[in-house]
Amino acid sequence: MVEVVAPPASHEEERDRQALKVFLKTLDILGGPRQLFEYRNLTWLPSLMEAAYVVVFAQEAGKTAAQIAQELGVSRQTVRNILAADTEKVRARLAATKAGSPLRTHVAGGLAKLALQELQQAEAAKPRARRPRQTSRGNRA
Repeated sequence: MVEVVAPPASHEEERDRQALKVFLKTLDILGGPRQLFEYRNLTWLPSLMEAAYVVVFAQEAGKTAAQIAQELGVSRQTVRNILAADTEKVRARLAATKAGSPLRTHVAGGLAKLALQELQQAEAAKPRARRPRQTSRGNRA
């Protein structure tokens, strides 16, 4: 039997996929896309996507703030602000929002970091598929 395997994604394609996952997770953390209408903060979408790329480039690809800024066309200070965001403060603000306080503060960096953490924890919790071991003759056991 011949096994068809898809070609590996390029590093760029993989980072794009990971950034999209982080972006979607940030929307999930906020309560879904519809919640942005209630917050009246639709202008956050580009910032959330930008923050998703920044955290993926920094944490998954190991890029520096200068490299990320150059690749995304943003300032180094923007990158540093995103990476310095405090996820615990974001959690507190989101909890206050659920209790009735409006979410007015822009928290894209903290949300993206929180989203990536949650995605990494979910990935680590998945059971790993075991590969069939090969016998001395090269056959699969």
